[in-house]
Amino acid sequence: MTTPTWSFTADYVESCNCDHGCPCNFNGFPTYGSCQALVLNSIRKGHYADVPLDGLDVINAAYWPKAIHEGNGTVQLYIDERANPKQREAILAIWSGQAKGSGPFALFASTFKYVLDPQFAKIEKKIDGRKSWFRVPGVLEASLAPFLGPIDGKEQDVKIQLANGFIWKWAEVCKTTVMNILTPHLNFNHAGKNAFYSIVEYSGP
Repeated sequence: MTTPTWSFTADYVESCNCDHGCPCNFNGFPTYGSCQALVLNSIRKGHYADVPLDGLDVINAAYWPKAIHEGNGTVQLYIDERANPKQREAILAIWSGQAKGSGPFALFASTFKYVLDPQFAKIEKKIDGRKSWFRVPGVLEASLAPFLGPIDGKEQDVKIQLANGFIWKWAEVCKTTVMNILTPHLNFNHAGKNAFYSIVEYSGP
């Protein structure tokens, strides 16, 4: 069976438990031994075959006991409750890696031992660069803030560029003021740690 052609452009908001800048991007190993992350893709425009994905939000909550590439991870997707059945199927096909193509999906899928049932939920968010935030009320929340100059208090313009990055090619670096999830299988709180904002484009197959 032929895999449908798909693509999307999204505002990408990442938060994790690493120190600022996240060493996983450089040496593959997280600051404190494990990796815990909440990531929002807020799709600006996209499609999966003839199924439009415009305006939909997807959050993935993930935990790896060691470095990501060492596997044994746990993941749970939170998919915009506004998505219709075909859109839900399309999102699951992309995020599971079954749709192939660019981006982190297929690679990350190979690192998960536990894939929890997806949740179709109300996702609230504000996209504002380094000041973005998102949440599933009563379940998870992440809020970003820029770095401020220690002397003048002005907002610092901190960016990372990864020419061969498969998640993003560039990202604005910031920090979390809130970053938590409280569920039976995923439960962590890492305010004051690493965060990124970017705009990503993925496509396949």
